[in-house]
Amino acid sequence: MEITLHLRILLTFFMLWLSNFISIENQQFIGFVGIALLGIVHGANDLTIGQQLKEDISKSWGVRLLLKYITIVLLGMVVFTLLPSYGLLLFILISGYHFGNQHWTLEMPSSVQRLWMLFQGSYGLLVLGILFCFHEKEVQAIVQTITQKSYPDLWIQEITLFLGLFVLGLGSFLVKQSVAFRSSIGRNLFYLIVFSLIFYHAGLIWGFSMYFVLWHSVPSIQEQIRFLYGTENARSWWYYFKSSALYWSLAVGTMGIAYWAIANDTVFKAIFFSLMAAITFPHTLIIAQMKRAMQKKSRTLRSDFY
Repeated sequence: MEITLHLRILLTFFMLWLSNFISIENQQFIGFVGIALLGIVHGANDLTIGQQLKEDISKSWGVRLLLKYITIVLLGMVVFTLLPSYGLLLFILISGYHFGNQHWTLEMPSSVQRLWMLFQGSYGLLVLGILFCFHEKEVQAIVQTITQKSYPDLWIQEITLFLGLFVLGLGSFLVKQSVAFRSSIGRNLFYLIVFSLIFYHAGLIWGFSMYFVLWHSVPSIQEQIRFLYGTENARSWWYYFKSSALYWSLAVGTMGIAYWAIANDTVFKAIFFSLMAAITFPHTLIIAQMKRAMQKKSRTLRSDFY
């Protein structure tokens, strides 16, 4: 894990340096390719994870799970189509929780579980807020395209400042509740500094893709591999990519067609984030359940050991 962290840091600063020699258009193209290659694939095994969570490999359960997954995706797309403003807000809130849940994978006392979930969500929203602050005009254009409404002021800087203070305040309370939380503070503060450097120096899509791929998707894939196969090695990575090939091909194919067919850059970004939102809704639910199952298994192993 330590080598992986060092590698992510090196790749991050290499990509920041590389951005000085690549046009904005090419940065965006490479960013979308990166999201397609590793970003989308990290959600391509949701159905496999869902089956293992239920410890049920029957065809009937697999079909029911697939239908539920597709239903949630379709509902997400319907919300984005009919109520785009609410759909976009819901997407941001769920994505914030999903990102925060990935960074803060800790087991907290049951007495503070709701506050812990609130902290995770606020931290993830803070990361997004920092990204939006550095690219406010572009974010406004995308929001306007998605919602078909004009928002002269999204209050991004004020909301991000509030989130920062809220995370600081709630973290000051949680630091008294868990030794593991206290030991994770330094690492996650360092992450925030790295993310801020990424978002400041890179364009919106280039910066988001660096964060989404290197700092969210890759750690998530590693965690999913350990859950599905028990260990992380070359063979388990191969099994992971093999089992996700069909879903990944469909998603990447759809994105590729949309990229080449839509001439308007802002419209494509709006459609891209809308599709990401529809997929994010069920993915967040499944990953949250997976993390709870892993924590439960860890507790069981500890109790058996002692």
